[in-house]
Amino acid sequence: MELLWTILQFMVLGISLAAPIGPINLEMIKRGISSGFYSSWLVGLGGMSADILFLLSILLGMEPYLQIIWVEICMYGVGGTILLYLGITTIYGSFTRRMNLDLGQPIQRNSFIVGFSIAAFNPINFVFWFGIFGSSLHSLSEKSWIFGLVGCMSLILGIFLWNLNIAFTVHFARAFIKEKILKTVNFGAGVLLTFSAFPFLSKFLNLIL
Repeated sequence: MELLWTILQFMVLGISLAAPIGPINLEMIKRGISSGFYSSWLVGLGGMSADILFLLSILLGMEPYLQIIWVEICMYGVGGTILLYLGITTIYGSFTRRMNLDLGQPIQRNSFIVGFSIAAFNPINFVFWFGIFGSSLHSLSEKSWIFGLVGCMSLILGIFLWNLNIAFTVHFARAFIKEKILKTVNFGAGVLLTFSAFPFLSKFLNLIL
């Protein structure tokens, strides 16, 4: 019974981690509307792959190395730059590019890399994995390694299910979206991505100055 409760608890935790509207979800929505299910899902899979790397880093005891000052500088600098680039190009594209809603559009093949990059260099992910989840995993491992393993797998499953939900929802909803609405959604996503970059770049400047 306790093992089942652990599965449900960490699955919900994974969904709670993935559910808030952040850079990954914005990029999934944007690409899902413009290019369909697989482009959206690849962004989610890329982000989840970065989450798995964070998880492995905790299990391998690499947490102290990731708190070194130059690692933090790189994290904030690269993360802020990626979000700023995605935001500006999205805003620019919403004005200059015709949004084609043809349901047979090809997959955007850089979607996985974009999702991975956003998640891998997002300091908020560091706070969660090495703060909240790190302590939770430690308490689980004290019970048994089985509980630790089940907790990890349940968390990743929760993230996977939420990403799949977004990709499916956006894919089927795009058939009812007109070009003007699509441009508005892309513009809004671009603005939010751009503003998401400012706290990271501010922290980057504070670290190097």
